[in-house]
Amino acid sequence: MGAADDERKPLLESVKCTTPPVATKTGKNKRLPGDQLSKKERSKLLKQFYDDQDDLKKCFELDLKSLDDENRQAHINEYTAASEQKAKSDKILAAVIFVVNVVLLLTNLTASILSGSYSVISAFIDSSMDITSGFIIYVSLWAISNTNRFNYPRGRNRLEVIAVIISSVIMAITNIMMILTSVQAIVADNVDPDLNLPTILLLSTGISSKIILMIACYKNGTTISKLLALDQRNDAITNVVAFVGAFVGDHYWKYADPIGAILVCTFIATSWFSNAFEHLPILTGRRAEKEHIGRILNIALTHDDRIKFLDHILVYHIGEKELVELHIVLDENLPLRTTHDIAETLEFKIRGLEFVERVFVHVDYRCDGREDGC
Repeated sequence: MGAADDERKPLLESVKCTTPPVATKTGKNKRLPGDQLSKKERSKLLKQFYDDQDDLKKCFELDLKSLDDENRQAHINEYTAASEQKAKSDKILAAVIFVVNVVLLLTNLTASILSGSYSVISAFIDSSMDITSGFIIYVSLWAISNTNRFNYPRGRNRLEVIAVIISSVIMAITNIMMILTSVQAIVADNVDPDLNLPTILLLSTGISSKIILMIACYKNGTTISKLLALDQRNDAITNVVAFVGAFVGDHYWKYADPIGAILVCTFIATSWFSNAFEHLPILTGRRAEKEHIGRILNIALTHDDRIKFLDHILVYHIGEKELVELHIVLDENLPLRTTHDIAETLEFKIRGLEFVERVFVHVDYRCDGREDGC
């Protein structure tokens, strides 16, 4: 155990809450949230806190090294090149998946006709929606890479998130409609699945291809590729459940087939609605992650000794990346040129962070606490 762990050991072992109880208006002591935690939970949370601090310290060291005057441009060029390469990979993956989905659409259509299974039909509907979502994503990527900079001076990168939300809503609503159809089939007793050998082969081919594409998408790691990976994962699961539902419905209990379709569609609808709600906050100005704010604060505090105070900082999402508003306080007697140079170089440094899209540094001579700088 290292020296740092030795320093933490007393804290990790100490789980007794030393904070005095808070008295309420009725005179009774109010229990604090930490009082409800067990010894194991407190130790786990305290260890997680120190691990997070270690990770943040490593980020600080990396930022100081990569964002200084000598290395900043090389660092920016490096991650810009990596981003462009991933964008190209996104386009290739989207095109490949689109072609594969067209082929699987035909195979699932054939399997649906041969089997008459509601579970297999749900897989066919999923495949048809895959083509729709794939087309939306491909168009958004094309629009981003072919932006008219006169009409869109800051680009159209937020189309990426909008495409994710649109695709998620379309997929979810379509599967809700299939759930209603399956329920109607059960009520009307209109169920007669037939899982034959051609259907089994077609479904097996679809499952295998989706698993391979899912692995390829997850390895790329971008927002678009993660969306595509989620789509491939859902397809693999739906095809497996469709196969099981059709098999059980054909050989044992016929209602297992529409119930399988309901399970498939419920899973897909829930997954896509969850994905949409996850991306909505970053279009509406959600606060940035604590680690990102900490890294920006560290850069500002260590940038120049003539920065007397940091009045306030706002870091929030404007899409996948973040906007930074920072107010710094300098001596009122500094020349304008010096003040400008300090603020501008600080902007350059912060803009070098891979998660930052825009930076506004406001300079003041006193702390006024006003977010708009007026």
